Amino acid sequence: MPKVSVITGYYNRGEHLERTILSVLNQTYRDLELIVFDDASPDDSANRLKEIASRLSDPRLKVVLHERNKGFVQGMIDAIAMSSGEYVAVQGSGDISLPTRIEKQAAVLDASPEIGLVGCWYTNVETETNARRLRQPNADAMDFEALMKNNAFSHGEVMYRRSAYDAVGGYRAAFRNSQDIDLWLRMVKVTKMSTIPENLYDRYIRFDGVTYDPLKFPIATRYSMITRKVARAAPDEAEEMIAKLKSEGPASIILKSDKDFQKRIRVAAARSLVWGNVEAFHQLVADQISSPVEQRLLLILGKIFSSPPAAPLRKVVRAYLGIT
Repeated sequence: MPKVSVITGYYNRGEHLERTILSVLNQTYRDLELIVFDDASPDDSANRLKEIASRLSDPRLKVVLHERNKGFVQGMIDAIAMSSGEYVAVQGSGDISLPTRIEKQAAVLDASPEIGLVGCWYTNVETETNARRLRQPNADAMDFEALMKNNAFSHGEVMYRRSAYDAVGGYRAAFRNSQDIDLWLRMVKVTKMSTIPENLYDRYIRFDGVTYDPLKFPIATRYSMITRKVARAAPDEAEEMIAKLKSEGPASIILKSDKDFQKRIRVAAARSLVWGNVEAFHQLVADQISSPVEQRLLLILGKIFSSPPAAPLRKVVRAYLGIT
């Protein structure tokens, strides 16, 4: 029985399957299984996955093909249920684990039974421009209040003990987004968390992903905010909130006019502009900023920032933010 179960789920990212699979199977740590599920992708992901599995013929690779789309979270729940490792490592679809990631994370859990979840430094790689930015989070000694303010993990680079996962009830399918921070906020109450201060993971960012897609980001933001509300709520109130989330959706709990929601939209719009995704900036501002006056002001500022004369300013801002 393998010590580590690595789980990765796919939906319409077949062209990136092989690089992710090879990055896991080529780890220096060998005592692992890799479970890859395809969530009924309409593209050729399933066929690619079957071809790769046949060609590699590695008994550690286990392929799961869903007949219908379950959603990422339910796919993770089911994959973890069928896995056998003492430790569970998440692997983002299309991302790359550097060769010693699993070895070093497993070593932390082996040496420190009080630690139940471990991450690492990672590099954000923008797929269209290949711009890279090293992220250096630190979850050491992080408690519930600190985690409420800042999620120290991106999810794809994390390894945790199955015992800690089971103790808090695992992922909750109601959270179609932010299922990770919902889990961490429960885990931090029963175990300690840590970060390896070394870049062990390349996280590939797409402009059609949750972070930048102007349609997906507001939904994901509402889920993120709801996790915090649920985490602070009394058990009965939390159950009611989750039931409402299931039946009416996240917008029924976090309104467009919510001040924190508006703040997060502003930050996302600015980030899109800095990364060069002007279209996403415009759509976020036009669709999600509640004040017409603020809308007009932001659109004017965006036009100035993205204009040819502002190229030196953009260069300075990107350098300051570590975007290369």
